[in-house]
Amino acid sequence: MYEGSMVGSGTHVFALMGYVIAHQRPDPQVGGQVRLNPILLATIFGETESRIQQAIDFLCAPDPNSTTPDEEGRRLIKIGQFDYRVVNAAKYLAIRNEEERREANRIRQANHRAKPKKVVGRGKPSPGEEQFVEMSKNGEDTSIEPGNKITLPAALD
Repeated sequence: MYEGSMVGSGTHVFALMGYVIAHQRPDPQVGGQVRLNPILLATIFGETESRIQQAIDFLCAPDPNSTTPDEEGRRLIKIGQFDYRVVNAAKYLAIRNEEERREANRIRQANHRAKPKKVVGRGKPSPGEEQFVEMSKNGEDTSIEPGNKITLPAALD
């Protein structure tokens, strides 16, 4: 959006296109649509109604330099008094859906990481561990060197 054929078209056009992308709704008949009331948008953007109407007209006009040749490069097609079909609706919805999927994955991963870890062996000490812990409590040498008192169970010999 910021590097294509809209470059230099003015902040009111970019503000309106951002609004279109954020507020469009899927529509089974036209793909995607958005409601654009210039009076309401002028208040939201702090612009005049005529500047908002200029932005709407710009987005509805053919654009021979557009990278998307559908509908002669138009971004919006008027279908009602305030209703417009968003030409690239599927593209924008796919971007939004991918962002929502990534956010959902981030939340799932954070929840997974926050869960308490399961103890291996259901909390039972491993062979030789009881003896090691007992020797540590008594201040005995627990280093693994010849001559220490740790004896491994027969299964580990």
